[in-house]
Amino acid sequence: MIKKFFSQDRPIVGIVAGLGAEVGFCIVLVVGLLIAGEPIGAHIRWFGGMFIPLILVLHHYARKREQLKVTKTLIVVLFVTFLAFMIYILKARILVL
Repeated sequence: MIKKFFSQDRPIVGIVAGLGAEVGFCIVLVVGLLIAGEPIGAHIRWFGGMFIPLILVLHHYARKREQLKVTKTLIVVLFVTFLAFMIYILKARILVL
């Protein structure tokens, strides 16, 4: 059933796959930081790594070539979440230019 859902060429598949990859990375990072006893607020920049699994998912769907809607949706998800992350990083003065 899950395999059938992710093999469809619908924008909702791209949204679920893209955001799922990012949220999954963030959950693993938070759990790792809590186990290590490190404060999460001191390592906000590490959450930039959430784009790596999203890029890998995007690469997977782009290689198939028959799921163009999912690929386009993943590109939009990557752009919007990256832009939101950079705005947050700059507004919170975590990254200063």
